[in-house]
Amino acid sequence: MNVLTTRRFTFSAAHRYWRPEWSAERNQATFGKCTNLYGHGHNYELFVTVAGPVDPLTGMVMNVTDLKRLVNTVLDEFDHKHLNEDTPYFRELVPTTENIVQVLWRLIGPQLPEGVQLHKLRLYENADLYAEYTGALTSFSRRYEFAAAHRLHSPGLSDAENRAIYGKCNNANGHGHNYQLEVSIGGAVDPASGMVIDLVAMDAQVAAVLAEFDHKHLDRQVADFQTMPSTAENILVVLWQRLHSAFGPQLQHLRLWETANNVFDYPA
Repeated sequence: MNVLTTRRFTFSAAHRYWRPEWSAERNQATFGKCTNLYGHGHNYELFVTVAGPVDPLTGMVMNVTDLKRLVNTVLDEFDHKHLNEDTPYFRELVPTTENIVQVLWRLIGPQLPEGVQLHKLRLYENADLYAEYTGALTSFSRRYEFAAAHRLHSPGLSDAENRAIYGKCNNANGHGHNYQLEVSIGGAVDPASGMVIDLVAMDAQVAAVLAEFDHKHLDRQVADFQTMPSTAENILVVLWQRLHSAFGPQLQHLRLWETANNVFDYPA
């Protein structure tokens, strides 16, 4: 049986989104500020996950010192570089997060020792945006926030039962959270734009859904919670239904933070 081992790496780089065969207007409409002539930059975080059996002698899937050396050798080509200008990989390819993570997959995978497979790469451009690649599927994830009040109260339970189950969360006037929602979209990377999905369109569709929840009292102002308690689990399922109507089968996964300590995923 295989065990997964993950190590975090960082590198700093500049890049620019631009298709020379497109007009300036089309580039601007597609890539926005990322078309800046001289580029912009990020502190990237890369999580490398490898899979393999545990060696009975060392007790390891792979020595993380070896993994660190191998990956850092690859990242030397990217760190403190302008990806368009200083690497050979993005002369024709737009250096989007989706494209970068696929290039890194091709560079890292063949260098792993026999018996160890590259399982997954996750590349963060910033804390709220990352791309993930498994060798088959590319996904793009972005985090959003909405602020809402709610009260945990089930109409099918007595007042005493609600107080016993929900405690302080049953306060009659409600309480609230800064919810954070991570939306993951999967699919093929468009060869021209280098994106799984148009980010501007994605932001607009998610914003339209969250407008119904943001700065609202969920139980009093969102119809779904008139008949069921506004638990994070129920909120997440309702959000899935709304967003699935917008994105269809491209919608892969949702993660909802109610607080830093309480996190919910759908589908499980």
